[in-house]
Amino acid sequence: MKIRFNLQYPNRERSLIMAIVRGGGQQIKKSTGITIPTSVWDKSTQRCNKDAEGTVRFKRELKKINKQLNEIEDRWSRLGSFALVGSMKLDFDINPIFKDAVRTSKQKIEVDEAKANRTPLQFFQEYIERIPTMTRKGTSQNISVRTQGHHKVILKRLMAYMKATHTSDSFDMFNESFETRFTNWAYHVARPGHGYSRNSVGATFSILKLRLNAATKEGLLKTDFYKALPTKEFTEDKISLTEEEITALYNLDIPQLMREGLIDSKSTMEVSRDLFVIGCWTGLRRADLNRINEAIFDFNKNTLSIQTQKTKAMVMIPLHPYVRELYAKYNGQFPRLVDKSKSNSHLKELGRLAGLNDVVQQTQTVKGETVQKKYLKYQCIGFHTARRSFATNLYRKKMPTLAIMSMTGHTSEANFLKYIKIEKEEYAERSQEFFTGNSRAV
Repeated sequence: MKIRFNLQYPNRERSLIMAIVRGGGQQIKKSTGITIPTSVWDKSTQRCNKDAEGTVRFKRELKKINKQLNEIEDRWSRLGSFALVGSMKLDFDINPIFKDAVRTSKQKIEVDEAKANRTPLQFFQEYIERIPTMTRKGTSQNISVRTQGHHKVILKRLMAYMKATHTSDSFDMFNESFETRFTNWAYHVARPGHGYSRNSVGATFSILKLRLNAATKEGLLKTDFYKALPTKEFTEDKISLTEEEITALYNLDIPQLMREGLIDSKSTMEVSRDLFVIGCWTGLRRADLNRINEAIFDFNKNTLSIQTQKTKAMVMIPLHPYVRELYAKYNGQFPRLVDKSKSNSHLKELGRLAGLNDVVQQTQTVKGETVQKKYLKYQCIGFHTARRSFATNLYRKKMPTLAIMSMTGHTSEANFLKYIKIEKEEYAERSQEFFTGNSRAV
């Protein structure tokens, strides 16, 4: 089947584009439903002149019309290859067939145009909505809800930035000044009083770069300024608890403290304390502590095995006496933690009651500046302190790094070493023991 296009009224200012369709011994002349200025029509190509003068929007519309004509021609050609050969006489009317070709081609172009003109917020939101149906590249594992949550946080942060800085929802925002503008907002405007930390800004840029790479591949972004966005993590001081401090928390008589009115009788602090202590002696993240009922407790081998939520790694951890005692306390059915903010508040109050009053110095970024602040130790306790304490205390016991990593699920020694909280003096002491050992060997 053959098709060609021409104008219905080539001598007027505007005209419908007509299609002359031949096939199966029939010929029809049908309207495509598209009207254009006759001055932009190129009779030789039977398309709109791509070099016609006009606004960007006007030229974009001409390009869209040409795409639709191409789609109509392509569909008609494929139909002809499939069923209509030469001048074979047809037993059916080709009018409705052509009408369907026009309709479906228009729909396809509109879908393609909508996809090609997505804004950053639309593009990011579309990805977030697809995450539950996606698997990690090279594996058959689903992308976790946790990852979806991270992307939602970054999208919300980007929206807040755009609103505060009156930035339009366009990929044009990711230009050479984006880093400076976003960083200034994050440090000095967002979250009045302290702003976002350097690591929060880096995490934002890290996820943005992933999505902007994808946008570039789809032709939505034409520049690559975003590739220079800094994503390097800044290691801030975080505390860990010693074995003695963990024991002090474990030995708190919470029922008695409730009777004395020092703890609200309806509080779930005891659950927070117990699961925190388990975290201190298993290295499990908060999310995995809330899944600990899924773990396999083997009391013959004295181990706990669980697949971690974040990395999907299967870890096997020896059972500390406290963990065994808490298993018995709850008959193997552990309660869940309350929300993150509340349970972290519980830990700070429990640390105060346990006398964890040492003064600690914390390196932080405030409004983009690195500062040193002093706190009482209990003020710095959070659920992630448990995992850091686990790694640090085993490291202090001189357990091999790789053995600890097999339990924490770390795959990189560099990342593992960021977790442990060892003072410079302790590193020096360990090094001295190493050199002394070598000198005896010599």
